[in-house]
Amino acid sequence: FFANEAGDGLVEIVKPVEYNSNISMEKLVLEQLIAGPSAEDGEAYPVLSSATKVLGVTVKDGVCYVNLDENALTPVGNATAQVQIYAIVNSLAELSNINRVQIAVGGRTDVLFGEKIQLSTVFDRNLDLVYGTEEK
Repeated sequence: FFANEAGDGLVEIVKPVEYNSNISMEKLVLEQLIAGPSAEDGEAYPVLSSATKVLGVTVKDGVCYVNLDENALTPVGNATAQVQIYAIVNSLAELSNINRVQIAVGGRTDVLFGEKIQLSTVFDRNLDLVYGTEEK
């Protein structure tokens, strides 16, 4: 999921990727988000700074724990903090083994993302922000 042009909603982009078993699917999804949409993705815009690094990602009992570096807090384009968070959450929740997502920055969850969203929350998938798709 990437931001729409206004930055207030998500656009679903399905991309085929080469998969190397040396990397987890969760990390692969995050790296695709960091890389941003390609020119062929049309009206899709980045949600994370391309300088963002994945410090760690693990899954336990259906919860994906994501640890990103400080660059994840950098605003990107028009994307709202809510759009940035749910691009990560919804993209990871597409994987069959993930129901919820906990995001940390530099190993800390006592961080405000976009000065609005408390990262101590464990996030559920939110399709309300997705444009052009019906609830699955």
